[in-house]
Amino acid sequence: MKTLDPGELTIAEIAPRIRRKEISPLELTRHYLDRIKRLNPTLNAYLTVTEEQALVDAKKAEEEIRKGKYRGVLHGIPFSIKDNLATKGVRTTAGSKILSEWAPDFDATVVERLKEGGAIILGKTNMHEWAKGSNSINPFYGTAHNPWDTKRIPGGSSGGSAVAVAAGLCMASLGTDSAGSVRNPASLCGTVGLKPTYGRVSCYGGVPGTGGYSTNHFGIFSKMVNDCALVLPSIAGYDSKDPMSSEEPVPNYFKSIGKKVKGMRAGVLRGYFDDGLAGEVKRAFEEALRTLRAIGMKTEEVVVPHLDLIPALQTASSRPEGNTDHDHYLRTRPRDYSPGLLYTLIAGLLIPASVYITAQRVRRLVCQEFDAALERVQVIVAPTVPIPAPTIEECNRGYVELDGKRINLQDRRGNFLTQCTIPFNVTGLPAMSICCGFSSSGLPIGMQIVAGPFQEGVVFQVAHAYEKAAEWYQRKPSI
Repeated sequence: MKTLDPGELTIAEIAPRIRRKEISPLELTRHYLDRIKRLNPTLNAYLTVTEEQALVDAKKAEEEIRKGKYRGVLHGIPFSIKDNLATKGVRTTAGSKILSEWAPDFDATVVERLKEGGAIILGKTNMHEWAKGSNSINPFYGTAHNPWDTKRIPGGSSGGSAVAVAAGLCMASLGTDSAGSVRNPASLCGTVGLKPTYGRVSCYGGVPGTGGYSTNHFGIFSKMVNDCALVLPSIAGYDSKDPMSSEEPVPNYFKSIGKKVKGMRAGVLRGYFDDGLAGEVKRAFEEALRTLRAIGMKTEEVVVPHLDLIPALQTASSRPEGNTDHDHYLRTRPRDYSPGLLYTLIAGLLIPASVYITAQRVRRLVCQEFDAALERVQVIVAPTVPIPAPTIEECNRGYVELDGKRINLQDRRGNFLTQCTIPFNVTGLPAMSICCGFSSSGLPIGMQIVAGPFQEGVVFQVAHAYEKAAEWYQRKPSI
């Protein structure tokens, strides 16, 4: 163990060695806890570190494996959990002042399933207040810092989870994604970030009010695509506690890793995704398309006629749904929200029921248009975030200056940093962000790979082939 660097380890490499008893889960956990103690004061990735329980669980895992009771690939693997996923007996704040002392008496289903698989929970990660933003600048718990440049945001709302994975403070993490909250920070921190198909993973145990009910997904952060393929089967599948979870069978996604992609078609949506795209992001994306063609894929433009309605559909859907869980707090504790979020929630109360219903009708049309596009191509590819990670200062002032232009981070379409991710929350399609290059200042840039409903295997197949060809995963932040 002394020769291993936790910042370099992957689940696919370590799990077989744990099973063969070559690596101790207890020593592995200690290495990560030591790294957290050293780096978390700078990065602020964790709000709560469950050191004592993690060591107890790691010791138990080691004893079970020694006795031949190996549970599977996650046995002894250290994870972190976003702080809006319920963890029994552990403070779960949702990044809010209101829930600052709440310790649930139950686990979210995804946490329960990780524990059943023998995973070790290291702690709870920092996030945007109530998961209602994309920068993880939190007025109550401090800002999570991007490990590639600590003056910059890590994205959000699952910013702490992305930081923890990128900086080697855990092997993988679970987050939530209602408008891009897994893929956005994955892009800005250079990790893999998967939002599965709507209903693929149970949302039971998510803190109410941290996501729209019809747009919210629980997702995975990992260092590499194959690690994500190992984690998903362990948390996916029907859950009687979540009526929206799907009974669709859960395949072995790892079997998709390494499959050839020659002859597969990737669709490119022009127009909507190009609006406001920074030059460096555009160049990185175009280079990624060339790499896909170099490994045998074909690229072609596809059309979704009503794509421009996505921002309105997202707002009209997720805000009324999320606001239903804030009604009591808005009446009794309004000053325990930050001013910006308070005004946003109040604005959400002004969306009439007729607008919500109309949005759902139009939303069905857009979903059908995406389905038609995906009959022509196996995947759709798009940039994840229009710009590299902005600085904390730029986010506080509300705009960035890039390519000689001033770009407002909030405009009539909503949050600029989530414009490229929300189409796949509105449609519920599986979408993964994977690193597709770096800016001139050394900041990661992400590309989304999207497939049809419950076609996560196709996403893994294409993403792994691209990752292997491009080799961006070899770059690590210097911390």
